[in-house]
Amino acid sequence: MAHLFDTQLSTYVRHSAALLVITVSGTLLLGVPTAWLTSRYNFPGRRLFVVALPLSLAMPSYVSGYAWMSMTAVGGPVHGVTAGFIPTISGVFGAGFVFSISFYPYVYLLARQAFENSGTSSFEAARTLGSSPLKAFFKVSLPLARPAIMAGTALVAMETLADYGTVDFLGTPTFTVGILRSWISFGDPQAAARLALILLLVTLVIFGGERLARRGTRVAEAGGRNKPQHRVQLSPRAAVIAVLSCAVPVFFGLIAPGLHLLSLALETQPVRSPADAFWGTIMVASLSAGIAAILGLGAAYAARTGGWFANASVRAAHTGYAVPGAVAALGVIALLAASQNLLDTVSGSAAPMIAGGGLVALLFAYQARFAAAAIGPCESALVRITPSMDQAARSLGASPWTVIGRIHFPLAFSGIATAALLVFVEVMKELPATMILRPLDFETLAVSAHHYASDERLSQAALPSLMLVAIGLPIMMTVSWLVSRRQTESAGT
Repeated sequence: MAHLFDTQLSTYVRHSAALLVITVSGTLLLGVPTAWLTSRYNFPGRRLFVVALPLSLAMPSYVSGYAWMSMTAVGGPVHGVTAGFIPTISGVFGAGFVFSISFYPYVYLLARQAFENSGTSSFEAARTLGSSPLKAFFKVSLPLARPAIMAGTALVAMETLADYGTVDFLGTPTFTVGILRSWISFGDPQAAARLALILLLVTLVIFGGERLARRGTRVAEAGGRNKPQHRVQLSPRAAVIAVLSCAVPVFFGLIAPGLHLLSLALETQPVRSPADAFWGTIMVASLSAGIAAILGLGAAYAARTGGWFANASVRAAHTGYAVPGAVAALGVIALLAASQNLLDTVSGSAAPMIAGGGLVALLFAYQARFAAAAIGPCESALVRITPSMDQAARSLGASPWTVIGRIHFPLAFSGIATAALLVFVEVMKELPATMILRPLDFETLAVSAHHYASDERLSQAALPSLMLVAIGLPIMMTVSWLVSRRQTESAGT
């Protein structure tokens, strides 16, 4: 630890802190205004933007970083059009820009839901008392949505600290880069473990601080149920500003990098077929999604029917999302190594080797990180099933398994499907855990794209990167549709 403090630790801390400040500021500036505009006002294209604004999550941040670096570098289209006025996307500020246009949907989605759920009574009351729309927003609506915005900001911070592909490619040495360099480049697992421990403590402090800050901050409108949303029709001039405000993050986060990757892919002959990487991605993402849906549903049932221990266990499982992929991978390796040592002690030197782990270890690390993403949707789906439904079915002679199969599963299907799809997308994009734990002959699209980009072969990285986006886009659109359907059903009940 003393050696780390004397050498690279200050660099990792400085870059990680600067990156957090830039990214959080950028996501708030992009996410909160767009959430407010689409939830409170009517303007041309509003319905389209409601669907399009979250889709930047389908573009992995490292893929966006590859595209923007290529576009703004010397010889790139942006550099040529602007005559070098726009700097090359690199370093801390470049990574902060890429993270902002990639992660703002976390803030947008939660803030928009808060603005929708907070109703219009408080805002209208402030307006009748003489407040301007801007003052009513800052004095009333924004404080009501603050817990949701803080939750989205915490997700952004954890994703920023967990990223490896973007910061490594853009030359920003953060904790995750230090962990992977210590492990892969320098062959020093002890240094990697120490850095992983520090990063884990930082992420848990952010996660715990966000929970503590939201503790007891319940907000509600007086007078029972909220009034139906009445969106104000904007004037032509204000509508243009609203359209531009919503179009900018979609263009920079999805359209521009996507079109550039498409042009590179069409111009470049691939040196090898991406079929193996494609099927490897589909395999691990599908297996992880199925396992996570089962675990998430089981955890949701435990929270629904269990006691304090079950609820505490489910809450602890939620913290897994705060663990960066590199840290989860090292934790799995440590666990497998300890198990191997135990087997060697009990059975002798002929004990079967499990320390390598292979795909089993990889799937284990994915569940450690992303099972929390499946628990939330499953819990939300089961909450809508009241105990009176169970009691009515049991009084008619239905067994517990019949109640689950004929009542719970049909009603909770959209939540279970949402959980599986979210985990599929997260696993598909995961890079550091896959790089550490994958078998030597196993390839995914994320690893393939990163290898090409690291070798400065951005044109070759375009095809696997574009395939990631092509897989993620329809899945994110399906998730948006499922969430909207659940919200409509909840409003109807």
